[in-house]
Amino acid sequence: MTPSEGEIRAQVQRLLAHPDFAATPKRRAFLGYIVEEYLAGRADQIKGVSIAMSVFDRDASFDQQIDPIVRLEARRLRQDIDGYYAGAGRNDPLRLSIPKGGYAPRFEPVPQTQPTSAEPSSEAGRRYGPVVLIGAVVLVLAGLFWGLFHLRDTRAAFNPDMPKGPVVAVLPIETLGDGPAYFADGLTQQLTSELIRFRDIWVLPLGSTRRFASGDIDTQLLRSEFGADFALEGSVMETGDTLRLSARLIDLKDQRYAWVQSYTIGNTSREIYAVQDSVIRDVVGKLAGKYGLLTQEAMRDAIRTPPDSRDAYDCVLGYYSYQINIDLTRHAEVKSCILGALEKSPNYAEAWAVLSNLYLQQIRFRLGGDQTQVLGAAETAARRAVGIDPNLAAGHLMLANVRFARGDIAGFREAGQRAMALNPNDTAILAHYGMRLAFSGDWNEGLAIVDRAIALNPVHPQWYRFPQVFYLFDQGAYPAALTQLDQIDMPNFFWTHLWRAALNAELGNHSDARAALEELLLRRPEFAVEATSVLSIWQLNTEYQRKLIDSLQKAGLQP
Repeated sequence: MTPSEGEIRAQVQRLLAHPDFAATPKRRAFLGYIVEEYLAGRADQIKGVSIAMSVFDRDASFDQQIDPIVRLEARRLRQDIDGYYAGAGRNDPLRLSIPKGGYAPRFEPVPQTQPTSAEPSSEAGRRYGPVVLIGAVVLVLAGLFWGLFHLRDTRAAFNPDMPKGPVVAVLPIETLGDGPAYFADGLTQQLTSELIRFRDIWVLPLGSTRRFASGDIDTQLLRSEFGADFALEGSVMETGDTLRLSARLIDLKDQRYAWVQSYTIGNTSREIYAVQDSVIRDVVGKLAGKYGLLTQEAMRDAIRTPPDSRDAYDCVLGYYSYQINIDLTRHAEVKSCILGALEKSPNYAEAWAVLSNLYLQQIRFRLGGDQTQVLGAAETAARRAVGIDPNLAAGHLMLANVRFARGDIAGFREAGQRAMALNPNDTAILAHYGMRLAFSGDWNEGLAIVDRAIALNPVHPQWYRFPQVFYLFDQGAYPAALTQLDQIDMPNFFWTHLWRAALNAELGNHSDARAALEELLLRRPEFAVEATSVLSIWQLNTEYQRKLIDSLQKAGLQP
């Protein structure tokens, strides 16, 4: 018998509510979309393009051959569903599946041998249904994360070499008035789970901050008892047809607000569901990562420490500080610090990851050494990082960069996608991967990823803007490319002068082009000989390389 609409909706709710169904919010939205289309009689109209536009924020130019987001997420959603039915859902009255070859769902009655959970029926359940379900899932996950945090703290207590970043207390988001409590709870849990992805931030165990659920924060206690450096707090209040979410980061050392942000959200379940991911990305993107607010002070302290007094964590922070402007005069010092750190802490996975990039920079910027041997060392370091910590996103990113340098674009994509899946809000990962994706010829997807990195963190390193310069030059949009270049304040980086020479030459600004070329040759006296190899490292096609060298010759570069 064909299941009724009520039976289908009850089964979908049952699936979503169960903690064994581990789909992300986006995949839940994917499932919700195809089910609603099915129930509306439009199963034959469920296509990849419609899913991409309705669920994944793509526009009408979406091309499934270029952007595999729908196929990838459909595969993962099928795995989520299969996992549920292999365990807790094996006796459910309906079996939901998404047959391969399409995206329309299928519902098949199965014998019921156990009682099933009831469908929510209250007005609050109907109004905030999806949010309640998210809250239910993340609350169950909280226990798992607590165990992870506890393990982290225990390891630190017995291993003095364990790197230690700022300690953050994610306080329970407070519900003011009659707002949806489960939205606040779910958001608290999701923020915590996203922040823990960043290995340079220590998040307090979830249970330790529960005493502050009333909104009465004892900042002295947070510092004295828990050693917290920052507290992330927030509140949700319903105001008519909207919800107002406020998020605030407190610097507990200086007793001041370091960051405040407000969001206005429609209070229907559909709108809340849609905006939740973007709020998480926005908050985490600005706060976490080596260039986020949480680590900026630690980075400043690290570079003020004398080189011979730096520990492993300080050396890694020094590397990220160096990466902001890529001052190549500091490369040898930074590399020496990392190598020394690894002698003391050989199992520090992130130090191996950044060492891999320092080796790659020797090739990328012609800093010396046999290219084959240095590239081998870079790969060994990246593999060591991944071997020590298979879930370290930076390790997989550097493995991707090694494959890119070898010209293995398929392998580069595989490792890069793995890095982004492990930490989709780390702007450094997005920028590295997106830039190389663009240079390998996939300008649209690559630039979109880099743009996301820029949007997530307004204080990003300025080299994030270089891919746009490359692209605009390729399009012949020289004035726009020069405008973009003017936003990059990296006077010691030779690419800044290279591009200023090339763009001014194309625009007929001969004196400016010549002056920029002189600056380039001051830093790279052998550039005329090195030009082809420097450009080929970035996997730019032959036509692009020839066009750029022609522009530099217009500026006065001698062949």
